[in-house]
Amino acid sequence: MAKYFAEINPSERITEAGNLVPWDGTVLRVIVAESDYINSGRLGNSSNWVECFLDEDGITNSRKKYPGIGDNYNSAADIFYPRQPYPSWTLDENYDWQPPIPMPEERKYETVLRVNDMPLPWLWDESTQSWVNEE
Repeated sequence: MAKYFAEINPSERITEAGNLVPWDGTVLRVIVAESDYINSGRLGNSSNWVECFLDEDGITNSRKKYPGIGDNYNSAADIFYPRQPYPSWTLDENYDWQPPIPMPEERKYETVLRVNDMPLPWLWDESTQSWVNEE
């Protein structure tokens, strides 16, 4: 039965004394294939491929998220996580990117610009290191 697999950048994989060690790598591509095909070596070293899962409803429930090209994989935690959205954001212990300043609470409508009586979303401005909600 075909499964989903993500290829992880092999140049980011480190070995110690010939043994693979935990590593963070970038997802190069995601394909549907049989396990035997991945293990055959036709697509390169099979250890650079990680099975990923997509539920019937399109929501992944294992390995944190379904990977996309450019996402990251951490082999120690055995999870995929998104690429860093901005240089100032840091990765927390749950592999979620956190801004240097928390997003304002949306309940503070008096400070939120509106279009057609709908509040505009807060957007991160890396140059000012602040949240903005401009048109």
